[in-house]
Amino acid sequence: MVKPIIVDRTDEQILSDLHRYAEVAAELGADGAKVIEAQGVVVDERVKAKCRVPRCFHFGSCANCPPMTPDVDEVRNMIGRYRYALLVKHEVRPAEHFADRKSSLVNAKSHEKEIARIVAEIENRAFSDGYYLALGLACGSCRSYLCNNQVCQYLDSGRCRFPRISRPSMEGMGIDVFLTVAQAGWEIYPIGPEAMAAGEVPVGLAVGIVFVV
Repeated sequence: MVKPIIVDRTDEQILSDLHRYAEVAAELGADGAKVIEAQGVVVDERVKAKCRVPRCFHFGSCANCPPMTPDVDEVRNMIGRYRYALLVKHEVRPAEHFADRKSSLVNAKSHEKEIARIVAEIENRAFSDGYYLALGLACGSCRSYLCNNQVCQYLDSGRCRFPRISRPSMEGMGIDVFLTVAQAGWEIYPIGPEAMAAGEVPVGLAVGIVFVV
């Protein structure tokens, strides 16, 4: 049911809706959802630098990846206009699916697609509830988990194959996912071949966020 725009929502109303969205996220398959203040989202220029060094497979080849994403000052200003967001996670088991570049290109797709699906649905529900500026970000490159690494059709012709679910990633927008997630109280690990070989990583995380109001 679509609801009319409410100009002056109380914090109580907003938080009630956000906690309801957290319940919806769980119903959709999220392994966790947490309401956070938008000011707790960390934006750092160095995150986008990591898309270049070492150069990501998707850099410059997807409309939702750097360098096509907004610069960090624009992202920082945009996030500064929001008060609350919903952080969602999908636990990656085995964590080896995120262990190295070759493995992640093959195995990470299903986990990233799940986050994109959940984020898009929460954003849509918030929009229908009158939060018309709700904005969701996923993880990874949509060119990988939606288009199976085909040429990005938006860059090729201006028409996205999956406009309703395709989203930029948090990291592609310059958000420090590790620090944001850790500050929210969730455990998150830097995953690489060495850590996996030592058996030090119990679980990986795919993370998305919906800025609601």
